Amino acid sequence: MNPLRSREPRSGAARGPSAQGTLTRNTSARSRSTASPLFWPLPPPLVLVPAVLILLMTLASTWGQLSWRALDWVYLSGQVGVQARLPVVVTAGTAALAAARFTRASLVFAQPWQPRLGRDVPLRHATVVIGWCLGAYLVGLLPLTAAVASQGAGTPHPVPVLGALTGFAALTLLGYLCGVALRELIAVPVSIGLVFVCTSLPLVADTWTALSLQLPFTPSLGVRESIPLGLYRLGFLLLLATAAVWTSVWLLRAPRRWSAPQVTAVVAVATAAALPHLYAFPLVTYAPGGSEVCAEHEGVRYCVHEGHADELALIVELAAPVFAAYGSSEAVPAQVRDHSLATGDDEVLHGAEHGVLWTRVYPGWDPYQEVPATAAVWLLPDMFVCGESVGNPDGRAPSEQRRVTVLVELKAWLVSRPFPGSADGGLFAGADPDEIRDWISRNEERIAACEVEPEELPWRP
Repeated sequence: MNPLRSREPRSGAARGPSAQGTLTRNTSARSRSTASPLFWPLPPPLVLVPAVLILLMTLASTWGQLSWRALDWVYLSGQVGVQARLPVVVTAGTAALAAARFTRASLVFAQPWQPRLGRDVPLRHATVVIGWCLGAYLVGLLPLTAAVASQGAGTPHPVPVLGALTGFAALTLLGYLCGVALRELIAVPVSIGLVFVCTSLPLVADTWTALSLQLPFTPSLGVRESIPLGLYRLGFLLLLATAAVWTSVWLLRAPRRWSAPQVTAVVAVATAAALPHLYAFPLVTYAPGGSEVCAEHEGVRYCVHEGHADELALIVELAAPVFAAYGSSEAVPAQVRDHSLATGDDEVLHGAEHGVLWTRVYPGWDPYQEVPATAAVWLLPDMFVCGESVGNPDGRAPSEQRRVTVLVELKAWLVSRPFPGSADGGLFAGADPDEIRDWISRNEERIAACEVEPEELPWRP
């Protein structure tokens, strides 16, 4: 009989306390892994904490938009990238932390020769982080999506949405790459800073828009992101994600030697990042894509995009009193049109030549402030025609400043016309509207040339 075999315990009860403790720990580890398959091989708090933070951040940044006027699907398509700017920074920092903790060389299972440290482990780490954080971000967008769906203006644009989601994953993988490269906790602030810069560059220069998540502004109904720009961004971010994965796997291999695919990936990313600086993509294009809804009031035709039909009556109600208070039918525009109906820049820039006043209707706009002000600006000259931008009614002030005061206060008086009972003040306080209208008709050319002094107003003592 083999003496070595005779010493082996024949049952679990015969084993020593050390073996039993090891067995208990292994069983506990297996049960934890089985109980949390959605997190393995990362501990749940590592992804749950940033996921909850991202959810709260997204809800907080979009909650105020739920009651906005004129929401549309084009706006929401752009907001997917805009709202991801800070959540993706948190996600990249989380990925860097996971890589720094669970791939550092001091861990027995993270040695370069370990077979499990090939392609599977980094991909599994990144998949868990992206899955939870991106999922939390999309859940945070659900209330805004529901608000847009209830109004139903326009249609979603898939290219900006796909670009934003791809960019979310690519920048997270870039953060993971920082963790693999540095293998220390310093990788977390490095990845946060790097990704924050990448998401902020479009706000500095338009040329970076093709390489990041968002436009410098969010388009709305009647305008859409340029298709070439969107497709280029999507391709670049897919390339960046692929290069980040390959480089992470290469850094975890032994020995670390550059391979042809790695060199090709680095060159391809650098070349793709340089091209938008050589050829500037158009950011947006006009896309009216809908019929117009019109109404006529006192000789002025008001038209809006069908998606803004609910705003038409209010636009008429707020603009008509301003035109009526001015009085001159020649100065009043023939049409007031929604900018969402425009088909090109020339049509908008030369609108005044054709008697067309273009007004913007966009998500979150305040018609009570913007419509009267837009109508008054159409009727009156720019105050810079006076040669000054600051008004002063004092008799000892320079003539240019006193004339500016007349224009500024006449504009304020016109803007207040849609709101009966609003307090009149300044040079036009207490004047009868008919008297002001008659004065405007007699002095229209002098008002346009900024030649009226405050002392000339006939109702002033």
